[in-house]
Amino acid sequence: MSQRSPLELTDIVYRTARLSVTDLEPLLKYLKFGPKTKDLRSRAAAEEIAHHLRRMGSNDIATIFRGEGVAYEEVVFDVAEKIKAKGASEGGPVEVNEAKILEKLFADSLEQMTMDERRALFQSMNLDVKNYAIGGGAAILVQQLIREFGGFATYRFSVVIANMIARALLGSGLSFAANAAITRVVGTMLGPIGWIATGAWLAYDLAGPAFRKTVPAVVYVAMLRQMLINRVNVGVVGSGSAGKDSLLSHVFRISAEIDPIAGSTATASNFPLGDTGTAEVINYPGFHDYRTSVNSRTDEMLRHTDVFIAVFDINSGISGVEIAMLEKVRKENRPVLVCLNKCDLVRTKADEERLYAAAAQRFGTDVTIIRTIFDPDPRLGVAAKGRDEVLNWVFTELENAGKADVVDALRANLK
Repeated sequence: MSQRSPLELTDIVYRTARLSVTDLEPLLKYLKFGPKTKDLRSRAAAEEIAHHLRRMGSNDIATIFRGEGVAYEEVVFDVAEKIKAKGASEGGPVEVNEAKILEKLFADSLEQMTMDERRALFQSMNLDVKNYAIGGGAAILVQQLIREFGGFATYRFSVVIANMIARALLGSGLSFAANAAITRVVGTMLGPIGWIATGAWLAYDLAGPAFRKTVPAVVYVAMLRQMLINRVNVGVVGSGSAGKDSLLSHVFRISAEIDPIAGSTATASNFPLGDTGTAEVINYPGFHDYRTSVNSRTDEMLRHTDVFIAVFDINSGISGVEIAMLEKVRKENRPVLVCLNKCDLVRTKADEERLYAAAAQRFGTDVTIIRTIFDPDPRLGVAAKGRDEVLNWVFTELENAGKADVVDALRANLK
């Protein structure tokens, strides 16, 4: 499995803004800061915001006269020390220390809940805790959940805690324009018990105005990191009438009656994949002229797609337009699976073999190709096929990309 390099603070801010500027608003409100750079999607704005957060941390750790401010790693460790987050270490990996902060705040929140409230919260978080004594010590329970569910549990903790802090300080919960599925998950998690434990973190002695800014800011950045780490985008491309909608329905259980996620562009539709809150399927348009027709938002979505599935009609042969479409997504340097669909409509097995061989020759040897029947003609009495092959390929490629925790959740969702 490939290893991820930890995201720097500037990278977290920049990548979040590129996906959705509005997702930065809570961080700017906590810091009471507006960058001079007007384009918040720019690298320069991200650097300003990161610099300001480090300087606010300098106020609490030492003095504002420390030039560029302390390293973000120092700010995070200082927050961890202040709230007595067990397991955080000076000089340790920043993402580990952030996780320890989230675990401590989540455990403190659990301490204020009854057993029934805990059970309701875990159920809404899709964490199966039937084998755990959820009425016991919160800190021990949190560690058990981490061992069982890995980084995906940490992600869920981050969403809950960041939302509680937003309610306490900003007067409302969070919403995520770049991933509306997360917003729905947050609402489910915190429905009738959303008010519980909002004061847990406020019970800490947040000495100094700078620290009152850096605590919520660090928690919010930790959540943004978890969102970026756990985000999964599966892109679907293909020619007209090749069966993209049938793939969405048969493989991912996305009905044509399901409305796309709010924020989808006119040229690409986003659909929630399962109920993880971080996984989406993006149904892209034809790409033969997409550079002139797709707006910058869709262009950005392409760069953040983890895997691509291309659906072509085996009966039509592979045209130059379809080869060009495939080359566009291959340039994103992501895994690509080609589904030669509608194999049930090929007249003979010999014809199918001939069409497959011709397509394989045009695609080249570095493309995985499978034969599929996503929407069989009922008159032929042929069963649908290809779902397991597609899902197994997607899961394997995501695991290879270091997203095994999300894959575990998706496997459970897409049984």
